[in-house]
Amino acid sequence: MFAWIWQNLLYLNLVKCLFVLMAFGMLCMSLMVNFCEHYLPIVIVQTFRYGKFSYTGKKSFINYFEVPKSWFRHFYVIASLYSFAILYVIFNVYVLQSPVPESITKFLDFAGSPDRIVSVNLTTAIVALSLLCIQIWRRLFETLHVSVFSDCKINAVHYVVGIIHYLGALTAILMESPAFAAPSFKHRVSFAVEDITMNLVVGSVIFCWAWYHQFKTAIILANLRKDSTGSVVSYDHKLPIGGLFHRLSAPHMFCEMLMYLALNIILWGHSTWPYVFLWVFVNQCETALLSHWWYKSKFKAYPKKRKAFLPFIL
Repeated sequence: MFAWIWQNLLYLNLVKCLFVLMAFGMLCMSLMVNFCEHYLPIVIVQTFRYGKFSYTGKKSFINYFEVPKSWFRHFYVIASLYSFAILYVIFNVYVLQSPVPESITKFLDFAGSPDRIVSVNLTTAIVALSLLCIQIWRRLFETLHVSVFSDCKINAVHYVVGIIHYLGALTAILMESPAFAAPSFKHRVSFAVEDITMNLVVGSVIFCWAWYHQFKTAIILANLRKDSTGSVVSYDHKLPIGGLFHRLSAPHMFCEMLMYLALNIILWGHSTWPYVFLWVFVNQCETALLSHWWYKSKFKAYPKKRKAFLPFIL
């Protein structure tokens, strides 16, 4: 019995399962908190809410499992190190024509199952990995040199999920890339001009647009707590204006979703990435809604034309 279970576990795409579980869990928690929060145990509400819209009622033992929100930067420190390791490996494999190390193959077999096949060509894999790495590095720069964190807390669950997200997203792309999975006659293992498709071009343009506007949004939010010299003078939450804030309460979350949608367009046909995008969409949507409702409750003259997450829609 145990041998049968173990054998089947070996052939599960664990990365896909992980993102499906996170998306499903976030969706269920979101529905409960949004529509029947008053009936939920304090432990659940306090675990789910964080930052400016954290639970402010009677505390519970969950306090002992909270960490500073500034620990967000740990996501990007860890993800940056992992991304450099991946880039080093693919440089050796694609440029120096070295074989994939057996340890990497075993890890990807465990994470994505031994029977996975290549789902994208070399050009697509390189572009997608490069864009995701650039996003991670920029977010690391933001959290170290731009963002001003208050003394808010996040639950340890959020902290662990944040780390898992980036490691899982990078692994998802790599494990279905040429040379890292079973060969496919449909996808070449070399660079070719014809691999520069409309999906690749459109997805890259959307990604770069969202990347720029998310960075601009981060600067706007940080400047709310700084004076003209760049010194931090407050940790209060103020009403942001400018940029995409004229249409959205959480443009940084909209841009995050848009970047993962762009990667989904680039990686069209990838069997795992749609689940990564699903998780990001559900997570960013709920966080944007909570932020939007918080802004409306704190600022009486809050602009009515601002939506929470999707311009003109939601």
